[in-house]
Amino acid sequence: MPERLMYFFLACKRYGHLTITRFKNSNLSQKAAQLTLSSLLAAVPIITIILGILSFTPALEAMQTQLFQLIEQHLAPGSSDVVFPYLIQFSEQTKNLPIAGLVALFLTALLLLNSFESSVQSIWEIQKARKIRERLLTYWAILTLGPILFAASLSLYGALISMQIQNTEQSTWLNNLLELGSIALYFLMLLTLNFLTPNADVSIKWASLSALAGSIGLYVLNTVFSSFAQFFAGYQVVYGAFAAIPIFLIWLQSSWLIVLASICLCATLHNIKNTTEHKNLASGQD
Repeated sequence: MPERLMYFFLACKRYGHLTITRFKNSNLSQKAAQLTLSSLLAAVPIITIILGILSFTPALEAMQTQLFQLIEQHLAPGSSDVVFPYLIQFSEQTKNLPIAGLVALFLTALLLLNSFESSVQSIWEIQKARKIRERLLTYWAILTLGPILFAASLSLYGALISMQIQNTEQSTWLNNLLELGSIALYFLMLLTLNFLTPNADVSIKWASLSALAGSIGLYVLNTVFSSFAQFFAGYQVVYGAFAAIPIFLIWLQSSWLIVLASICLCATLHNIKNTTEHKNLASGQD
């Protein structure tokens, strides 16, 4: 048993060192800043697309409230009640735009996806890019099927919230179940990004492990921000509604750093796997 623990400790130390090295070499802080800026520009177009997709059927339209409650709940404390209503208001105003304006909004959302994919390929050190047709089909699938699948998964989450409201005596275990549901949503999102975005053969096992680490990181980030909610409230007393902007930017860039770190871990695990296989193949030939 001690030997297994020592082996596990050494393996974690090795993987952690290689991941941190790749993290530094990939300049993820700059990539996170670029994605933060792209997210600010693409926030309204993406919400507009989600609203359009969810308005196709009455069943999906009924999930809009649950989706917005979940998004607002997971935004940075001290900014969700200020930033999110403006995003909804801006997205509703896009109905008055001409066709050229709607095309420009859609292209802005595509630029965010393209920027993210470029960052992933750079982390994985992949030189060969996807064909334009494949990239457009992937982006279209993410923008159309993503909201539908995400909204469908919220039906169970909304049922848990309603149970929590009705059964106040059992709120303790329901709260724990809701927190576990939040981690599960993070996990599914990161698993999809880790498995589909790289233009390479990705192992579902390593992608799941990286997604689990990233989902825990996102949960810890939101927990930390929630713990300092009282501090943010005092910050708002001084700066008013303007205080939501720097808080939201810090949270957004920190979230992108965790997402990119998860992808960096996935790339490192695959690099170690491929290196080990090449060594075994070389030793077998000798």
